Amino acid sequence: MHSFALFLFLTLCSLSQPLSATTDVPVGIIQRATKQQILATIAPNTEQNIIPFLTSPSGKFTACLIRHETAPGAGGFGNDFCFVQVQDTASGKSMWESECAPVSNVNTCALLFTWNGLEIFDGSNSVWDNGAASADNNFLLSLELVDQGDMRIHDKDGELAWKASDEPRVDQHCGMPGSPGLAPALPPFAEPIGQDKNLPFGQSQQQPEAANPIGLGTTAQGQIHQPNSETAGVGQAFGFNSQPLVDNTPYDSGCYDGKYWAQVNVGLVLGVFFVLMF
Repeated sequence: MHSFALFLFLTLCSLSQPLSATTDVPVGIIQRATKQQILATIAPNTEQNIIPFLTSPSGKFTACLIRHETAPGAGGFGNDFCFVQVQDTASGKSMWESECAPVSNVNTCALLFTWNGLEIFDGSNSVWDNGAASADNNFLLSLELVDQGDMRIHDKDGELAWKASDEPRVDQHCGMPGSPGLAPALPPFAEPIGQDKNLPFGQSQQQPEAANPIGLGTTAQGQIHQPNSETAGVGQAFGFNSQPLVDNTPYDSGCYDGKYWAQVNVGLVLGVFFVLMF
C-alpha cells in the first residue's frame, strides 16, 4: 500500500511542475518531517532535467537531482539514468556524484530523504540509496550541505550518519558509452582479429614472408609450386597448424581396421594352442 501510494503521488507530481521548482531551494540544511520526504522529481522526456534541492549557506555549492537519457549506441536498452550531483554553483563543475542509477524511460525519477538516507526511486521502485545509518539506530533527521562542498546526514541526536566525502565520485558521465552500468566505449570483439599475440585456437602470429598456403611448395627460385591434385598424398594434413580436423587413426569407429583382422586371428589360434598343450 505504501509503494502504491508513493506511485500515485509521483504520478501527480509528474503531471505538474517538479516539487523543487515550485518552492525556494533550502539553504544549508533540510529537516526530515516524514518517513519518505520527496526532495525532487523529474518526469521522463522533459526539458528540465536538472533540479536543485539544496544549496550551501554561502551559495557556493548546489546539490541537484539529474536525469540523463542514454546516449545512442551506449547500450542502455531504453534506460535513463538518475543521480545526485553536488556542483560548484558558478562553474557547474562536479564535486560529488551518487552512483549511476538506471531507471525506466517511462517512469518518473524521484529523490527522497528516507530512513535509508538519500534514496532514488524509479516510479515506486528503489534503485539506489546511500545506506546512511545511525550508530544508535536513531531517526535520521537532517541533510546538510556545507561550504566545503561536502553533503552530510545527521540523526536526531546530531550524530553523523553519513557523509559524501567518504565515497568520492565525480564526472561519471552517466548514460554515456563506457560509464558505469553501460558497455565499454570499444567492446573487445570490435577489434580486428590478430592485433595481439593471443590468436584463436593457439595459433602463432605468422610473418608475411613466411606465409604459404597449405599444400603449396616452393621451387629453387622461390616461386610457389602448385602440386598435382592427382598425385597429392592422401595423408596430407588439413586443419590448424597442419593438425587434422578429425582423428584418422585405425580406431576411428571403436573397432579394429580390416587389415588387422588376420594378425588378431593368428594370435587367438596360437593362444588356444598353447593352452591346450600345457
